[in-house]
Amino acid sequence: MVLMRLPDYLIKVGQKRLFLTAWFISTMLVLAAAHAGSRAGTLLSAGDLTQDAMIAKQDKKPILVFFSSESCAYCEIVRDLYLEPMQADKAYDNKVIIREVSVESIGDMIDFQGKRMDQETFADQEGATLTPVIRIYSPSGQLLTPELIGYSSPDFYLGFLEDSIEDARNKLGKLAANN
Repeated sequence: MVLMRLPDYLIKVGQKRLFLTAWFISTMLVLAAAHAGSRAGTLLSAGDLTQDAMIAKQDKKPILVFFSSESCAYCEIVRDLYLEPMQADKAYDNKVIIREVSVESIGDMIDFQGKRMDQETFADQEGATLTPVIRIYSPSGQLLTPELIGYSSPDFYLGFLEDSIEDARNKLGKLAANN
């Protein structure tokens, strides 16, 4: 067996390709990290649930509260694939108000009873210790449907979410009819 040495120009071409490939991959990683950081907070954060409740009562629609954590990869999936598209879709404007509460945030908010607190305290008060959690409330802060805990298969999650919203809307309609 005879071993042959590659010509110098082929070695230099290979080194250039290797360098360009490494540069491209590192650039894509930096851009992906910057993009991920810029996405934080695109879902409307819970600021004043009493204000949201007044709108929800007037429009006869429930309030969906998404309890999330920055360290939760499943939260990112639920936010990016389900809740942000719903928030952007005009068809959901008449169905539900969507708000996010970060279980780790010291960001200021007002709960359904008008008490000022940080989001972490509200999450603790609501018992939202696991993430992601979706709860759907009436304008008075009453839980309308069983909470969605975690992230199940992508094949069924949207169906579970839409069923919960529709169930909450029906229960809210029944509550309004009884009053």
